Amino acid sequence: MNRIILTILMLLGSLNIFASTPDVEQAKDSLEIVKELTPWPWEEPVTPILEEYMAAEFDQYSGMAKSHYMVEELLMHKWGQSITEFIVLAELLYTFQPEDYQEQYRPEFDAAIADLNLFRLAINELLLPHVPGYKLKQQILTKRFDGEGMVIAVFDLFDPTRLQEQREQYPNIEAEVAFGDPITFLHGNTVIDIILDIAPKATIVPVSAESKTYNDAMAYMRNRDDISVINMSRAFHITNDQLDPEFAEHLSAILQSKIFTKSLGNTGTDLEHNNTDVRERLELPPLGSFFTYDLDLIRAFLAQNEGQAGAENLFFAINLQPFSNEISLTATVPGYNPLAIKQSFAIAGDAVYSASSQNFESGSSFAAPQLAAVSLLLLEMADYYGLSRVEAAQLVSKSLKDNARRSWLGDHNTGLGFVDAHRAMSTILRANSK
Repeated sequence: MNRIILTILMLLGSLNIFASTPDVEQAKDSLEIVKELTPWPWEEPVTPILEEYMAAEFDQYSGMAKSHYMVEELLMHKWGQSITEFIVLAELLYTFQPEDYQEQYRPEFDAAIADLNLFRLAINELLLPHVPGYKLKQQILTKRFDGEGMVIAVFDLFDPTRLQEQREQYPNIEAEVAFGDPITFLHGNTVIDIILDIAPKATIVPVSAESKTYNDAMAYMRNRDDISVINMSRAFHITNDQLDPEFAEHLSAILQSKIFTKSLGNTGTDLEHNNTDVRERLELPPLGSFFTYDLDLIRAFLAQNEGQAGAENLFFAINLQPFSNEISLTATVPGYNPLAIKQSFAIAGDAVYSASSQNFESGSSFAAPQLAAVSLLLLEMADYYGLSRVEAAQLVSKSLKDNARRSWLGDHNTGLGFVDAHRAMSTILRANSK
């Protein structure tokens, strides 16, 4: 967490922005300017945030109670994203205006946008000390291991400008390996932030692909012998409404010697498309996510590979709410699929700070890289004892699974349960002391 705070200060300093107490009045004035100049045609999410901040009773709480109030009651970790989404849409609407209009009011518009961003940064800085850190029992592991000499591929989508900034700060990030013409997206940059926060000296290989080049990317990662972990926060590959057979063959081969971590999804259902317990309890309808097709692909791959060598090296991440006391409202869970249960871990990914977006991100996409980073450090430990790549992957997989801490929420919601990196580390130590 200290490294996250340092990163924020570095970023703010590089932009000559110094967040302070959120200036609500300035934000209100700037919001009205933006709405007038776009012109904004709908209700917007920023006014309710300003009102909620003004009505908040921060002084009535202290310690952990204040953290729960800010995160669970006010949901402040979602405010920054809402403001960012408003700004992005406002900037788009502004470009629809005549060119002479845009030129005339550009200084006023840009200043108002900058003020809203200042308010967003100040809110996030205020919240940061109250958001739980990673709950992986990884503290002792990260004191002894840092990922140096280990290679992890991030199969995702990236913003190239931000990726270059990350590479300037971390020389252990390789140049992006792109197949075809994948879209630009900040998502993968945040995944890299998370991995390096846990394993700061790991070598990162950013790999991106468009749909028609998915298998080219998989073949590349399969054939790079130095890669020991692959993190994928994307859907499995689909062809003719079924799991792509070439993709499945690549993944099966990868699992022979590498650990592959994947986000289980953000559909609000189990793998059979049934609403989750928490959504049922709150009488919330299904999310209707576009990526529900991935659930069928996951089930298909698990069934095809049941009992096959290496199948145990596929890990899924289930997204929990910030304090790990409930699954996320958007989480995909294993349900009563026994194959998925024994491959899944429950990890808080609903309020993870990203230096790339300068916001708190939410989703199983940001739970999976936590699992990937811990797996990499345990593989580094196994490598220290001279285990082969295949032996190391098997030992780390078994150690993490055997030592997962069960959750009262049930294995249909949380799979094997919570990651316990310390106990997994102890298991590896015992295995190599004989």
